[in-house]
Amino acid sequence: LGLAQSAAMAFAMLSCLLLALCVPAAARSPRRPAAARSRRASLLAMQTAGAGGEADSVAARLETDGVLSGLTAEEARLVCWLASEEMGQAHLFAGWSAAAPDDKRRLLRQVAEMDARYPEDAAGARGLAAYVSHARTLLAESAADLNPFDGYTVSVPRDGERMEVGTASFRADEARGGAMLKDTVFVLVAGGLGERLGFDGIKVALPAETLSGATFLEIYCTALRAIEEREGGRKAPLVIMTSEDTHALTEALLLEHGYYGLQPSQVHLLRQANVPALGSNAAAFVASEEDPFTLLTKPHGHGDVHTLLHGSGLLPAFAAEGRSHVVFFQDTNVLAFKAIPAALGVSERLGLAMNSLAVPRAAGEAAGAICRLQPPAGDGLVMNVEYNQLDALLRSTGGAGDEADGSGYSPYPGNVNTLVVALGPYADALAASGGAMPEFVNPKYADASRSGFKKPTRLECMMQELPKLLPAHATVGFTQFERWFSFSPVKNAIGDAVAQAAKGNYAASPGAGEAAVYEANAALLRLAGATVEAGAPSSFLGLTLGLSPPISLSPRFALTTDELMRRVSGGAAVRISAASALELDGDIELSSLDLDGALSIRASPGVSVVVRGATVRNAGWCWESVEPGAAGMPAGVSIRGYALRKEGGVQIELQEPGRYEVSGGGVVTRL
Repeated sequence: LGLAQSAAMAFAMLSCLLLALCVPAAARSPRRPAAARSRRASLLAMQTAGAGGEADSVAARLETDGVLSGLTAEEARLVCWLASEEMGQAHLFAGWSAAAPDDKRRLLRQVAEMDARYPEDAAGARGLAAYVSHARTLLAESAADLNPFDGYTVSVPRDGERMEVGTASFRADEARGGAMLKDTVFVLVAGGLGERLGFDGIKVALPAETLSGATFLEIYCTALRAIEEREGGRKAPLVIMTSEDTHALTEALLLEHGYYGLQPSQVHLLRQANVPALGSNAAAFVASEEDPFTLLTKPHGHGDVHTLLHGSGLLPAFAAEGRSHVVFFQDTNVLAFKAIPAALGVSERLGLAMNSLAVPRAAGEAAGAICRLQPPAGDGLVMNVEYNQLDALLRSTGGAGDEADGSGYSPYPGNVNTLVVALGPYADALAASGGAMPEFVNPKYADASRSGFKKPTRLECMMQELPKLLPAHATVGFTQFERWFSFSPVKNAIGDAVAQAAKGNYAASPGAGEAAVYEANAALLRLAGATVEAGAPSSFLGLTLGLSPPISLSPRFALTTDELMRRVSGGAAVRISAASALELDGDIELSSLDLDGALSIRASPGVSVVVRGATVRNAGWCWESVEPGAAGMPAGVSIRGYALRKEGGVQIELQEPGRYEVSGGGVVTRL
């Protein structure tokens, strides 16, 4: 038995040195060969140092410590590689001499998976060796407090538009972009859970508003169905970037609801992988406190969406289908779909390779700004600058800092992370970079020495840094919209929301997002000539919200502002009281309506409805307080502190194809 154990130890040690040994190519993942070559190359360098070199000493130490006990030759090679000077992760193996082989394998499997997924960089390095190398460089720069924009000058981008909703120029761009929707790919960046909001689920499963009850994901899918209906059946692709936490839940949500009317073939899920958390400036990986055989990991940032799209092979397929643009949008900003058509039109008119949707930004606001950056030498670029860097950057170039101009706002548009990119230049840029995105690190230091962290950090990448990959001749710009029309993100639990509201900021809670939807819909109806009374604000859980009158307008009712104006053909003949609730879904025309109460009309595909000579009066639906987590109440509703009590009212649902009229107090007549 002793001889057998010694032989096994010797074989494991030899495995660390014999780099030609590897698994058959057929057994590797598509990305594994390059990652395996990277490991073999690093170990080969160790081997060439001779018997007294690093490979010899690493293997000897691991043999002596019993770290390799119970492992296969391939597993032993992986341990030796991690313990090498290049990787610097020998601390992970403390206590492994007494560990069960199955426990060791859990950590090694996790490492191998992350190693296979991390993309190749411009120098040809890939896998965790590249990750550690990048991390050490970026952490050293951060510890030295280097300014990444040193010597840069800042100006407002030349290429961009500041839109006023409803003007002739806005409607012209919207019409141009509306015609492009059928050739657009939509990419939803949906990697987040709702824990921060007090919701035990994925954020896209939250109701965007509680009048219709439609979730964020349902509204986005409905918008794509509306494009299909208006474009004679051409289906718009939907790509969803998920995370390790949300992938299975997103799949289950789509399956449960039949993909919300989309074909499964037009929906593509791309799962983002986590990267190792880093515990020191030396890029040391961190084991979980609960399980020393599991590494602590964190998301790599939403910039991974570009890497995943490049690696998926979808971009050439979309180009072959005649798609011209790709739109990236966030998981809980439901108003973005109102602005996307006009932004597409601006992109086409100005020939933009990338177009960032933006809103007016208050000076000093905690929001990124779209700027033109000019380095001391070389080409400038238009891109997002984070709010915590902007003021210092402006002052370093002799400016007054992050201050307002004559408009009362910063001259630099506020980034909302909805992007429109031209497919051709986008695919070419990713092909040139191999799909790799620029990374950054943002450690929270324990003290002024910047030598230790308060908590583990990681490398990140951001999707809005795409301009760094585009060629110098590519035109990058922005399209700025009014906030009420285009920006209603949901990211804060009620405590943070109340604090933000007290400062005069948008609260960004589920209730605030819902109120923003109702207010935008009311404003658009008024733009079409209708009279919509404003209701008194309501207060729930200490947050004041403008929820009345609740108005839900499905994308199938109106996908664009111009379409909404055509739907509200009666203009001033449409009146909605402050005590009303109105829900419209489908091909519905409002010719004349006097509403003082609750009215819901849902028209299935093939159904056309005209509301003419209708005077609807009833007690309506009212808001009532509920406790978060109340029994029998969906969590996505109760976290708001209120619910809509639906008793009575007029609810019409028409499924049989044909033309119908709604008149009087809600009488339906087939025409």
